[in-house]
Amino acid sequence: MIKLQNITKHYSESSEPALRGIDLHIGKGEFVALMGESGSGKTSLLNILGLIDQPSSGEYFFGDQNVAGLNEKERTLFRRKKLGFIFQFFNLLPALSVKENIALPLHLNGIRNYEKVVKERLSQVGIPELEGRSLNTLSGGQMQRVAIARALIHEPSFILADEPTGNLDSKTAEDILSLLVKIRKENNLTIIMVTHSHESANHADRKVEIIDGKIKE
Repeated sequence: MIKLQNITKHYSESSEPALRGIDLHIGKGEFVALMGESGSGKTSLLNILGLIDQPSSGEYFFGDQNVAGLNEKERTLFRRKKLGFIFQFFNLLPALSVKENIALPLHLNGIRNYEKVVKERLSQVGIPELEGRSLNTLSGGQMQRVAIARALIHEPSFILADEPTGNLDSKTAEDILSLLVKIRKENNLTIIMVTHSHESANHADRKVEIIDGKIKE
């Protein structure tokens, strides 16, 4: 489903490249863990996969479409329709309720009739009773489940998870990772997860290690 060919990333002419000829294929329904030390290039790769940034050279195919050269508006629409994001610090809006946070991607896509699908996603992540709650009443694990429900709300083609358990205790982290594995199987969903943790990466189908901007063979 995802194919990167000779992806490079330079942030300035005088600096060393962040990515050096990345080739990576990811199949539909695959759970892949991207690993690497700080400065290895994994965040640059994640930003390119999420169309937050563009490569300096190379090709990024999503299915048959080369998305590397999309303009800013096209990248925004692609993210809204095709991607779900899960972050270490949840990136939820504290002024909104649980239901409103989950429904936000649908609002951005102009969809207003969302009550049923919000309830379905809350049940899917195991917190149906939290629909009307405010964020300041939730634990970290509950907030991450809300964030996962938000990432799933528009039925994305794949999910990018950036250190999704980095802000959680070990028991809660294990619960969240087990939930991601369950969701991947139920939805035949592709998940790409950045993590420093080998314990977290063991939940993935495949580990991809990045060293100095290159994939370790």
